[in-house]
Amino acid sequence: MSNKNILTKPDLLEENARLKALLNNTSASIFSFDHNFNYTAFNKAHQQAVKMSRGIDLKIGDNYLELAGMNSGIDKHKVLEIFKQVMAGKTVETIEEFGEPGLYRAHLSIICNPTYDDSGKVTGMTVFCQDVSERIRLEKESQERTRLLHGILDNLPVIVFEIDGQGLITRSIGSGLKAMELKDDELVGANAFEQFPTAAAHLQRAFLGDSVLFINTIEIDGRKLIYENHIFPHPDQVGNIIGFALDITQQKGAEQKLKRAKEELKRTVNLLDTSQQIGKTGGWELDVVTGSVYRTKYLKFLSGILDETTTVAEAVSFYREEDSESVQQAVRDAIALQRPYDLEIRTKTSEKWVRSIGIPIVEKGRTIKVMGAVSDISERKSAEMELVKAKKIAEEAADAKQQFLSNMSHEIRTPMNAVIGMVHLLLQEDPMPEQLENLNILKFSSENLLSLINDILDYSKIESGKIEFELIDFNLTELLNNIRLGQIPQAEEKGIKLKLKMDSDLPEVIIGDPVRLTQILNNLISNAIKFTNDGFVMVDLSLVGGEDDFLEINFTISDTGIGIDPALQEYIFESFTQAGADTARRFGGTGLGLAITKRLIDLQGGNIRLESALGKGSTFSLNLTFRKGIKKSGRQYSGPIQEFISLAGYKVLLVEDNEINIMVASKFMQKWDLEIDYAATGIEAVEKVKANEYHLVLMDLQMPEMDGYTASQIIRNIPGKTQLPIVALTASVLAEINEKVLDSGMNDHVSKPFNPMELYSKIIQYLRIT
Repeated sequence: MSNKNILTKPDLLEENARLKALLNNTSASIFSFDHNFNYTAFNKAHQQAVKMSRGIDLKIGDNYLELAGMNSGIDKHKVLEIFKQVMAGKTVETIEEFGEPGLYRAHLSIICNPTYDDSGKVTGMTVFCQDVSERIRLEKESQERTRLLHGILDNLPVIVFEIDGQGLITRSIGSGLKAMELKDDELVGANAFEQFPTAAAHLQRAFLGDSVLFINTIEIDGRKLIYENHIFPHPDQVGNIIGFALDITQQKGAEQKLKRAKEELKRTVNLLDTSQQIGKTGGWELDVVTGSVYRTKYLKFLSGILDETTTVAEAVSFYREEDSESVQQAVRDAIALQRPYDLEIRTKTSEKWVRSIGIPIVEKGRTIKVMGAVSDISERKSAEMELVKAKKIAEEAADAKQQFLSNMSHEIRTPMNAVIGMVHLLLQEDPMPEQLENLNILKFSSENLLSLINDILDYSKIESGKIEFELIDFNLTELLNNIRLGQIPQAEEKGIKLKLKMDSDLPEVIIGDPVRLTQILNNLISNAIKFTNDGFVMVDLSLVGGEDDFLEINFTISDTGIGIDPALQEYIFESFTQAGADTARRFGGTGLGLAITKRLIDLQGGNIRLESALGKGSTFSLNLTFRKGIKKSGRQYSGPIQEFISLAGYKVLLVEDNEINIMVASKFMQKWDLEIDYAATGIEAVEKVKANEYHLVLMDLQMPEMDGYTASQIIRNIPGKTQLPIVALTASVLAEINEKVLDSGMNDHVSKPFNPMELYSKIIQYLRIT
């Protein structure tokens, strides 16, 4: 038996010395304790660690648990759990973390082995404890790098690949493979030069040692994929290459869209510039925070200020001084009051007219910008001024026309007054039978002539817009009865009946224009009588409806006359149009009556309708809206009356410069038993009113030396004469006559040639004779 492996005592001593030196020189902390946790051995590193952590010199026999209780970083419960396992004969390995939270924490690798006696019984525990903080840190960094790499590979469209010296793909991973419909490493084994022929030249350069960056395109099922590739020699495996491929398809698409958007923006800007130039409008924007002003290209051209401006004052300096201040104040108001503005102003140098508009842009109750536009409106302003000139010329022409009509009316009506007046007088003087027929023909012809003149003048007033409507209370029932009484003689002469029917729901008093209503109804009723030879004419009034303070009334005038051809009915309301070619010859008239009637109805917001058949008569229906009357009785219609009563005891001053008119008026008034005094001028009239007492003055308007207007104004200032009734006698047709008559202090007017009954009605109205 060989004993070469048996150590002698000196050898054992020497071996123990070497082992002890080894344990004392290691950085690991090594120690052991018995089953009572009393130290039985420890090396120098552990002794120094205890010294540093607890501030004591460790000795054999010291109790580990007592020392552990001095260090809050040691979990005694965990030590007891480990000790229990070791005393059961197990080896326990663990890594523990020591240190204060938030500060540096050490990681210790701890190996706990049981200690045996010669009989094999566990008598304690030996602990090997080594600081592995650096190793843990490196492992964590490696794990973080790995996690980061996997995050990149999983979330970015990138492919990581390796290629060996034979050109075979040995690795291909990354989410970028999904676009190619491939999985990780599905390309492994494929030849890179065959798989990606467009990248062959770049791969060859990488195999020669170059780092290469290039872009290539791959087509997959009709889809083009664009990759940015970076390949370089493998750092660890000589002869191999490694690379990254980033899918930039979307990026390139976005770049193309951006490029197209820039081109579109450029075209839009060019189009905007062109549009602004065509429209002669420039835009601007004020940044309220910075105070800077941006102006478009055309606005710079329009203003003549081509340099960039920094303030509002500079931007508006091309306006005239007063206009420049107006714009600046408007901008200040737009900011402070959040109020837009719209100004028409002039430039300083070229004297152009421009329209300046500004609109505040408000966010969260605060004005952040003011945006606006400036338009060259010089042509429009020039056109407006030309239009004003043309309007003035047209108005002057219209006034001249009206004045001409008024003068012609006066000249025509003056002799007509004599003709009609004398006919009336002769008819009242019991003429001989053979004279009566001639007088009736003369009366008919003169009245037709007067009707023709009135229609033409009325039509002229309507066309020139000179018609005004009154809003006064009047008694509807009395007005209709008086109209009927005025038309009865004409109906009785033809042997037809004139009937009047009124809805019982109609109010007694309404508010409107009784004169124009009378004109409308007289026209329709006289037409119906004119074209009816047998039967009757019916006037029917009914209440259509009412809302708030308004009511709508329907007027229906029907007859059993000759009727109107359906083919002509749509033209019947046109000017100078009649139902047939022979109508004017057979019945007379101008063809203006219905045109005037329709215009008067239209101007009051009403409408008129016609139903007719040849040989069966006609029905005209019209609707007009009136206000509800608030008085119990309205103004009575001051139309003609049918019987005369004596006016003896009343004295009238007739102011007239035309001898024929004096003679005609005098003959009528003498028949009424009036006492008449005369004045040939306005001056003479004033003097006679001062010297005498009159019950009424009949005042001609156009006289030499002093006209009727002036004379009436003077009379109204004579003490005691302020209430003296003055009725104007006029042949004028101007729409302003009635207003001028009232403004000068007169009470009313009678048109020449006057109907004796109308003149008589006016006289008794103002003499207040019932």
